[in-house]
Amino acid sequence: MYETEVYIKTVQENLPQQVFNEFLNTYQEVKSMSMLHWTEHCTECAMPTCFTTCDLYAPRIDGKCQRFVEGIERVVQKNQKDKGYQILKIRFKKWGVLATQGNNELYDFKEIENRTHKDFKISELIHLAPSQFIRKKLIQKRYSQKKNRIIDEQNKKAKIPDVFLMEIYNPSQSVIPLGLVIRNDDAKYSKMPFQYRFELKPGYNKETIPFDEIAKRIKTELPYRINLIPEKLDSDIPLYFGITEFVQLKDYKPKVEKSKKVKCVVWDLDHTIWDGILVEDGLENLKLKDGIKSILSQLEQKGIVNSIASKNNYDSAIEALKHFGIDDFFVYPKISWLPKSKSLKEIALDLNVNVNTFLFVDDSEFERKEIQSILPQVRLMDAIHYKTLLDLEEFQVPVTQDSTNRKSFYANEEKRKKVSDNYEGDYLEFLRTCNIELEIESLKKEHFERVYELTQRTNQMNFSGNRYTKADIQSIYQNETLSSYVLRCSDKFGDYGIIGFGIIEKSKNELIDLMFSCRIQSKRIEHAFITYVLERYLKFGDFFVTYNHTERNKFSAQVFNDFNFEIIKQEGALRVLKFEQGRKIPNDKLITILEK
Repeated sequence: MYETEVYIKTVQENLPQQVFNEFLNTYQEVKSMSMLHWTEHCTECAMPTCFTTCDLYAPRIDGKCQRFVEGIERVVQKNQKDKGYQILKIRFKKWGVLATQGNNELYDFKEIENRTHKDFKISELIHLAPSQFIRKKLIQKRYSQKKNRIIDEQNKKAKIPDVFLMEIYNPSQSVIPLGLVIRNDDAKYSKMPFQYRFELKPGYNKETIPFDEIAKRIKTELPYRINLIPEKLDSDIPLYFGITEFVQLKDYKPKVEKSKKVKCVVWDLDHTIWDGILVEDGLENLKLKDGIKSILSQLEQKGIVNSIASKNNYDSAIEALKHFGIDDFFVYPKISWLPKSKSLKEIALDLNVNVNTFLFVDDSEFERKEIQSILPQVRLMDAIHYKTLLDLEEFQVPVTQDSTNRKSFYANEEKRKKVSDNYEGDYLEFLRTCNIELEIESLKKEHFERVYELTQRTNQMNFSGNRYTKADIQSIYQNETLSSYVLRCSDKFGDYGIIGFGIIEKSKNELIDLMFSCRIQSKRIEHAFITYVLERYLKFGDFFVTYNHTERNKFSAQVFNDFNFEIIKQEGALRVLKFEQGRKIPNDKLITILEK
């Protein structure tokens, strides 16, 4: 949906048949999608002041600024058979932005068709208004209705999108950079947006961003806005937008490969942790499963966290866990009557890990089948086999001091989250109050085991993809041409332990490897380290970064965009970046650096 109340013009075009077929094929792949209200906006908007101070101000009928050459035009393909599919043509002026109020609520196509039809009928009546004044007032009223409806209907159902889908046809012969910015409306959270920059190659482009990547940064239960911002785009070049929505796909197949090692065991409760059904038998008639407390304890010692996905009454279940003295074993328990696949997705978001590192234990075949259908990358175990769990190969992991303390790290993170949610100021100011300290020291022998574990476990924030053996780490330690750094972090809530490892090739003044534990994501730790490195090495000349761009790390790699590194080489997945000597080094001074 878009602002038809302002722009209702339809244009006939003859897009290349192959391009049109791509649009149509994607449309047929979608099971349900959101109904965002895409509107014309400006990167420098300061309305209404800018209406009188900006030389670029060009008034629309509703008084807002026109930043698209011909507004938003609905494209009808010549000889188009499918009338339901919508392609929008936009020619961006300077500072033009395609923007919408965010809403990841999903609708089926029948409801979308009915609402779209109704929207066009209302807009046609608005355009027939007898005077410009009346039309202006009706446009303003209709815009407010659409925006408020999006906010009011947010998160009404239990459906979670698979991805945010963008399909765009670039008819030019040039590559056009496009920025996606998603930001919460609340000033408390708005300073930490989700940002992603990608390139529109000549022809049809389709970009999908997993919803869980967005939800790591954006509180999607609260109002938020979405902006699409083209860079260096000539106003003579139109872009054609197909589906630009949150969607569930008919055959969405996230990476189904199961991780080699398990990071989290998610437990059911009834007939799994205890014998009996809480809501039917009552607490007094439940009996804890034989040996379960020992298993939970041993998992914790290995650095494998325990959580819960149970269909139960929350307060009663927590009371039962406390009664048996096992409530402290679990982090981020999800106890409700919602589908357990939704609970597992939420636990993964809370822990900031991939669900392919989960093992789910449940006595119900129905519940295991539901997980298998929705999340095929999750390992499953019938609860009758729970005593064999510790013998599985997936649980044979190195035990370090950091792994032993991992549960406490997540427990501390729960405290941070609660304090953050109740903090009155913005998120960056909250980080400042956390008194975060980043301790940086050279690689030593006592770090080998933890660095080895870190290289084996890290995916999302691993910029090389390297999985170092213990022999590799020994060689790095002995190589005098390398500067190798071990990063430890703490704040007022507790110690994160060793959370990062970086390697710089001194002769090239180049960062050749960098990885972080996912538990420090969104805390600006990576920004603080890059600031430290630039301040230390720019005196020797331009500074370079080499990394492998992957589907797993491409969102974390946006940190290099935050510093405006220049891409000087791109071959396949390989990226070489440069930060020129003499440039001002960004430093938000949120984190205290301690050199050891």
